[in-house]
Amino acid sequence: MLSMRYSDPPETDAEMHERQKNGGTEPKNNVDITNYVKKYTWSGDSEQAARKLEFSIAYNTKAKDEAFEPLDLKLGGFIYLFYREDEMKDEVKIFEGRIFYRKRATDSYSFEFACFDDMIYLAKSNIRAVVAGTVAAGIAQVCGEIGIPVGVLPAGLDASVDFIADDKSATEVLRMLLAYQEAANLAHGKDTHYLPICLDGKVNIIKKGERIEGYTATADVNVCSAEYSESVEDMVNRIKAVDDNGEVCQVFTINDDVQHFGMIQKIYKMQPPKKGETVDNIAAAKAKLKRVRDDSSLKGLGNIQCITGYSIEVQEEQLKGIFHIKSDTHTFERGIHTMELSLEYLPDTPETLIVDQSDYVAPVFSTSRGRMKRRRRVRRVRG
Repeated sequence: MLSMRYSDPPETDAEMHERQKNGGTEPKNNVDITNYVKKYTWSGDSEQAARKLEFSIAYNTKAKDEAFEPLDLKLGGFIYLFYREDEMKDEVKIFEGRIFYRKRATDSYSFEFACFDDMIYLAKSNIRAVVAGTVAAGIAQVCGEIGIPVGVLPAGLDASVDFIADDKSATEVLRMLLAYQEAANLAHGKDTHYLPICLDGKVNIIKKGERIEGYTATADVNVCSAEYSESVEDMVNRIKAVDDNGEVCQVFTINDDVQHFGMIQKIYKMQPPKKGETVDNIAAAKAKLKRVRDDSSLKGLGNIQCITGYSIEVQEEQLKGIFHIKSDTHTFERGIHTMELSLEYLPDTPETLIVDQSDYVAPVFSTSRGRMKRRRRVRRVRG
């Protein structure tokens, strides 16, 4: 069962003076509004920074119904959503955020709202700073600049960083920091990925795919339907890396995919070295390679632990194995909790991608100091 509480946004000095002058009521603080709520939709997506809560409340005006006490939920107001499994269990806060949008149609008897958790402030705020030290220190620096506290960080965020974040969003910088750590992990033989999430008003970092223990999605118990699809429409199996003169300097090819599906090629324009920032043209070019895309999803009875970033076990006709949750949408209406999950399969043994790399000439950049002399060379590297 769910419960929701609301607090007014902080008053400005002018608002407080006006209220006291006119004998207005005190701002609402931690008011239970559960009985007004008709529907909740709680969602997250690995491509988006913040989790979102949409809800609608019963609403009418005094002019239409004198007995009805309408709620005035203000933009910027605080929303707290709690979940209790049963009356014997303690309630757990699953969302804390602020109202960013509200809509009222005069021909309806409801008022609609959309809220985001505090990760939205990192997504919407740009910074310019020198980020140096460890990844953990960089996370604290970035969050501190926006005024968002840091919660739990996994052990081992100790890769060294030193770069300039120039007019980038705070979430972009967080992802850069985590990418440095992921690259350092990979150099030591560990393929670990991370995701920032907001819990209890604090930025936490979790390991992507961390398993939700004790939960299995099965057709017989809690899954209504599942879907699985495969597509090569977005495939790119060869990348030509060119310099400022348009000359091909390197070519990256997934030969197995070329042989199986035919060649689909794109061009990558190589970037010159930048002061205070590492430029890895090989990694950037390889990142443009795309393979067979598979999409999996399921709909079923809801479980509040099943949120973006974690992984679950699925045993269903279409889907079997461990899957990472890429996005989630939980709906609570009329006492029923349902969810829709977008999933990514996590194989027991990750496939080793073989990319054929051909080097031809050293790149020339028009912006570089003293153009590099070209040396024609032909060698092939598999990596």
